[in-house]
Amino acid sequence: MATGGEDDSEGGHWRIEDAGFDATTGRLTVAGRAVELDRPCRALLAALLAADGRALGRDALLAAGWPGRIVHENSLTKAIGRLRQALGAEGARIEAVYGSGYRLKGPAERGGVTMAGGAGSRWRQALVGDRRRTATTLAFAGLAICVALAVAALFAAQAARARAAEEAREKEALVAFLSSDLFAPGELAAQGRDGPSLRAAVARAAATMNTELRDDPATRVTVHRMIASAYAGWGDYEAAVLHLHRARAVAERLHGASAAKTTPIDIALCSNLRRAGDTRLAETTCARAVRGAQGSDARTVAVAQLAEAKLLVDIGDYRRGAALLDAAAAQGARLTPGERADLQWFAGRAQAKLGHFARADAAFRRNLALREAMGGERPSLTGWAHADYGSYLASIGDFAAAERHFARAEARFAAARGVDAVDALAPDYGRALAALDSGDPQGARDRLRPILQRYRAALGGDHLRTLDAMTLLALAEAQAGDAARATALLKEARQTGARVLYRRDGRAVRFHMRRARTLAALGDTAGADAEAGRAAAAMDRSGVPASHPWRARLHCVAARIALARGDAGAGRDEARRCLSALQRVADLPATYPALAEARLLAGE
Repeated sequence: MATGGEDDSEGGHWRIEDAGFDATTGRLTVAGRAVELDRPCRALLAALLAADGRALGRDALLAAGWPGRIVHENSLTKAIGRLRQALGAEGARIEAVYGSGYRLKGPAERGGVTMAGGAGSRWRQALVGDRRRTATTLAFAGLAICVALAVAALFAAQAARARAAEEAREKEALVAFLSSDLFAPGELAAQGRDGPSLRAAVARAAATMNTELRDDPATRVTVHRMIASAYAGWGDYEAAVLHLHRARAVAERLHGASAAKTTPIDIALCSNLRRAGDTRLAETTCARAVRGAQGSDARTVAVAQLAEAKLLVDIGDYRRGAALLDAAAAQGARLTPGERADLQWFAGRAQAKLGHFARADAAFRRNLALREAMGGERPSLTGWAHADYGSYLASIGDFAAAERHFARAEARFAAARGVDAVDALAPDYGRALAALDSGDPQGARDRLRPILQRYRAALGGDHLRTLDAMTLLALAEAQAGDAARATALLKEARQTGARVLYRRDGRAVRFHMRRARTLAALGDTAGADAEAGRAAAAMDRSGVPASHPWRARLHCVAARIALARGDAGAGRDEARRCLSALQRVADLPATYPALAEARLLAGE
């Protein structure tokens, strides 16, 4: 993903015979028909086009297609194959260059898109205005929800001057329109305004802004941030990251290393890189945001801490994540209702993984209460609140309550983005977890197969959610008796996990435990023993205490391995150890699925 300055290769439309590609939105059409491209293919095509017929080395292409990640060259070969297929007859123009990489041979026409009827010029004039208007807009337009208050505060000191007060009211109206009526569609989804016409308007703005605002780089920073907000609201986090990188590059050229100018961009980058699955680059960006916020106002510090804490929870550093969430919570009065809800949401996830069930339940409930109190605002986030609480309830064995929340999540997702959105798969994923714990591997398998296929296409093979679905499906396939599918999935998950989970022991624990259970179901007791050992080592490295239910469940895994080996006596002994350890866990719900599993394996 490009992180450098803006040049003539940024954005714009390309034509390759009967194929058209919009480098800003990543939209490909072939013979007038839209063709879906995954994230690496979009980035590779943009890089090849920008190279203007020059060969790009494999390292450069890997960096473009999988920024910040360690990816095997085979991933590039496969992505080039997918890209050639997507381009149809024009795919043959992607030529392998011996000893180098690939190039796109033949002419590729690049043409900008202008807004009909001079709308581009009017758009620029309305946004930029005179220099004083520009200065105010630049400072505050990208702050979306808080912008009106910020502009009002800027001119409060000049309240005695009628002309300045009138100018402030004009700017407030303009910025409110641009921020919430045009550039924040996530907020508008509940009002039925998240449609193709609005997306087209944002795409046109992105395509024309370099020409329209070539002499005003500070305004380009603002507009990049606003466009990023729009794409994030639609769930296109890769496009949001692209515009935020460009905003930061221009801001650095204008202001140097000024934390006041770059930290708000870093906070947004941290969040969108995490959502896009680029968690390696997100780690450095989030840490930079927190460092940049130091010495700033308390609200900026809290927002930066919250952004980094959410990433830490996602990658399995639950203790550090919980500590940062506590620090952000101390500034709760300075956070918006949505930020306070996010804080409780991720606190629930962290506390559940730490084995603090009462705290987790309370945090999930507070998140739900805050989301519901916000009414129709951001229904997709309310959907996630129900989906994650439902998954938590399923994980502790309260399947009936979990299903009620899954149904509510589906309704919220449908209202926000439609039933085909990737987010809308979350309830079915939770149901698959419940099915496995209920002894229905066939039901889990039938739900997980389409989920994994969709995650691969929409999120990419290296996304943590894709890896999660892959390992869970491997277990379901093994328990359902399809050894060939389970083995193939395990092999792929091991290769992916070696990259994605490296030095992320807290997140790796459950993957090792799932692989151990899968191998035991397949009869590979030696491999299962090795995976159980890796799970124990990951627990040690990540500081999982002896009282954690994961430690107890290792005995249940050992019981299954012993039974697969044909040693019924050892299986019963390990199952009793599992049951005894679980019964010592503080506030463990009586419905916890491993309790029933341990009793069954122990013959009680």
